[in-house]
Amino acid sequence: MLHMADDAIPLLSKSRFTSGLQCLRKLYLSCFQPGLGTPPDAALQAVFDAGAAVGEIARDLRSGGVLIDDPYDRHDDAVERTRKLLAEKDIPSIYEAGFTEDGVRIRADILARTSESSWELIEVKSSTSAKEEHIPDAAVQLMVIEQAGLTIERVGLAHIDRDYVYPGGKYEADQLLTVEDITDVARSYAETIGGKLALMRVALAGDEPPDIAIGPHCHRPYECQFFAHCRAREPDWSIEELPGLSAKRRKQLRDADVRSILDIPDEIQLSATQDRARQAIVTGEPQLGVNLEAELNKIEAPAHFIDFETLGPALPVFPGTRPFEAVPFQWSDHVLHQNGDMTHSEFLADGSDDPRAAFSESLLSQLQGAATVVVYSGYEELCLRGLQAVLPDQRLALEKLLNVRWVDLLKIVRGHFYHRDFRGSFSLKSVLPALAPDVTYEDLEIRGGMVASNAYLESIRPETSAGQRRKLRKDLLAYCARDTKAMLLIIDAMRGSSA
Repeated sequence: MLHMADDAIPLLSKSRFTSGLQCLRKLYLSCFQPGLGTPPDAALQAVFDAGAAVGEIARDLRSGGVLIDDPYDRHDDAVERTRKLLAEKDIPSIYEAGFTEDGVRIRADILARTSESSWELIEVKSSTSAKEEHIPDAAVQLMVIEQAGLTIERVGLAHIDRDYVYPGGKYEADQLLTVEDITDVARSYAETIGGKLALMRVALAGDEPPDIAIGPHCHRPYECQFFAHCRAREPDWSIEELPGLSAKRRKQLRDADVRSILDIPDEIQLSATQDRARQAIVTGEPQLGVNLEAELNKIEAPAHFIDFETLGPALPVFPGTRPFEAVPFQWSDHVLHQNGDMTHSEFLADGSDDPRAAFSESLLSQLQGAATVVVYSGYEELCLRGLQAVLPDQRLALEKLLNVRWVDLLKIVRGHFYHRDFRGSFSLKSVLPALAPDVTYEDLEIRGGMVASNAYLESIRPETSAGQRRKLRKDLLAYCARDTKAMLLIIDAMRGSSA
């Protein structure tokens, strides 16, 4: 049932259009019930901030232009300013140009003259390549701008050059960024937009949001802010919490009207991990694989339980580093000694210099004599291999460390244990509260890797006060230590379940 006339349907925008492509329910809620969404956390906000910083630098790709800085809630003002600037032939480019056509409003990152009567449209992204999901962004802008009467000669997508090496100082746009010509693919996609907009407007004219079940589209290509709200519509123990659920298996279950793991028929063949999860949910008891104890016994003392924190920003911070290159700046190590004693050591870089040499040197000293190195995922090993390439003086010592027995606790948990409170996730943040409810991350100021990276960046900025720097460092140390302590608690809990 429709509930509003066409002229009362909310205006669409680039972000609303891409929301509608991902999920019509997401589009509806974005327009009519945005308060149901989860606000961006510190990690997501950091991604937004990085994108904005890259966008500002990108303006130098077509320099000499005028920025339209009217806020997005004053879009009509931006459109009027754009109209006036377009008539001034001596203005080479416009940044954040505003247009509204056919119920769609957009702001173009860069609009640059290519001749007296034609323009180049450039969409800016903080990724290191042009991705499939970027094409609709550019195509909807192309459609709107040409409907406004402009001739677009070329459509480009500016993205970060993955091979860029930061020399220090100011970021040079023509070195940091590359502009990929996507004119043909954007034009081809633009021809399909009319039909897609019609479907979106039908959805927006309804009395209720479209009834769309949760699934992979909730997380691809972007994490939906309404996931928690929509998840609440699912039954307890939703099939979406089945580890490694394939699209084919999901469709099979939903076609059979099976939405809860409790209702999966016995004749449905599941993987060993999925079956372990189902049994844990049905019985309410943790499920152990027969080889769990043997896997845990591979951890021989002295065993070092280590965790790294790294920095990998879109805009490199230290000279000689590349965009998104992992730069480790902190480690924590809980050590289980042969006599059963437990000790803890840690390192957190200080100052504005590249931390990698000091990080590596301190870690190599700390791990001398280790019989086993225990990690949660293979990320730490990957970091050390990266350090070998940039620290030739330490390459052989790092290779020796990598030849020590490494045990990935994540693989052990995923392959041999399941607690129903994992809720389908084997991340440390899900496993620890399930197995050690009294020890969570909720009492910490920092609760995630991206937030830790941002805190470290803030701590080394010259303008950060001494008091704030001390607080940030204290919070960073507490967070990293919690990760390594978590591994010990998880092992104790798994062994306790098998007793």
